[in-house]
Amino acid sequence: MRDYLCEDTIAAIGTPIGKGAIGIVRISGKGALQILSEMFRTKSGKKREKFESRKMYYGFVVDSSGEPIDEVLAVYMRAPKTFTGEDLVEIHSHGGIVVVRKILREVLKRGARLAEPGEFTMRAFIHGKIDLVQAEAINELINATSEVSAKVALKHLEGELSDRIKLLRDKLLEAKAYIEAAVDFPEEEVEIIESGEVKRRVQEVIEGIEKLLSTYRDGRLIKEGIKVAIVGRPNVGKSSLLNAILQEERAIVTEIPGTTRDVIEETVTLNGVPIRLIDTAGIRESSDVVERIGIERSIRSAEKADVVLFVVDGSSGFTQEDERIAEILKGKGNVILVVNKKDLGLKLRCSEIKSWRCVEISAKRGEGIGELSREIVEMVLLDPETLLKGDDVLITSERHKELLEKAVESLRKVIGSIEAGFESPEFLSMDIDEALSALGEIVGQVTTEDMLDIIFSRFCIGK
Repeated sequence: MRDYLCEDTIAAIGTPIGKGAIGIVRISGKGALQILSEMFRTKSGKKREKFESRKMYYGFVVDSSGEPIDEVLAVYMRAPKTFTGEDLVEIHSHGGIVVVRKILREVLKRGARLAEPGEFTMRAFIHGKIDLVQAEAINELINATSEVSAKVALKHLEGELSDRIKLLRDKLLEAKAYIEAAVDFPEEEVEIIESGEVKRRVQEVIEGIEKLLSTYRDGRLIKEGIKVAIVGRPNVGKSSLLNAILQEERAIVTEIPGTTRDVIEETVTLNGVPIRLIDTAGIRESSDVVERIGIERSIRSAEKADVVLFVVDGSSGFTQEDERIAEILKGKGNVILVVNKKDLGLKLRCSEIKSWRCVEISAKRGEGIGELSREIVEMVLLDPETLLKGDDVLITSERHKELLEKAVESLRKVIGSIEAGFESPEFLSMDIDEALSALGEIVGQVTTEDMLDIIFSRFCIGK
């Protein structure tokens, strides 16, 4: 159970476990300075009577028996001007599992408890240092898999999305002020509502929200990666293509058809965008039970993918097995036909293909991989850099999307009521309040403990 009153002093290791130059133990809460005072010794072995805020001190930390654990640099930061809004201590020791964990154990012995995942960031939110969008952005930044996804997360951390939500809420509050005026001056109620000012302002907010919602698809793909399924009959070079894009021997390549029996998934960055590559089992008629299971998974992967790379052996042309796969993919607008083995001479050329995008490659020699990479990104996204220019803000969170949709639904009720002549200010005000609540929930102005538990449980311990 999380300490939402922030009464406990918490501690955790703030650096990755393993060998390294530096290891950091973080302590936050009322007892942080007391714990540091008990553990820290100067170079001469004396206790330090006073720690100035934001000043780094060199010395040693000791265990409960007074034995030195390691030489360290320690810093105390006084509340409220800290990340968490509480007294905060960091102990910087030599890196390594044994030393850092021993320091943490001593901190816990002296009254702190081990922080839960994301608890430092949660306390920053509770103390008003950041809003909920910015808190989520910290986790997105840590988990970013490409430069573009990191840039999107940084924009959220800097408050650009929060500012946009605040602007929409302010406009709604202005619309509500007109409705409240109708309640306060009932003799002018009809005139106030029929002036069109409420409808105009609400419509402006709807348009603003819909503009944000229109960015979700691109935002999701940038955050999670474009899911690309590589499909085709056996022995056309699917695994060779995977290896060529990854620039490493990830998949087994042999001349024996049916070598790949299961789905292999890897992530790579192409043109600044994370790509989730899925190499699938060759699709063909088979009596082998294991191979049939792999083929079924291949078909399911193709159905769920953002982009399907349909690989054919261009040196042998389009076969009956290729025709059967083409029938499965018929009507899909997310297919790129990859004509492989151009190094052997092609019997099938892209100039003959009208139904799909087409790229000629040699996976064996790495020819055409750059062009194919551009086609993959352009099929589902604009130029990634263009997406981040100007004042555009992308939404990347399913939570944000659902709450924005909820707000729009409530505001459309307001417009519908006004257009139908059901202009009771009390009912209009209720619908606007629902929209305000949904927008407030995005930034954390309206929260529940269960929702916070879900959000912060996704963080790593120490953050």
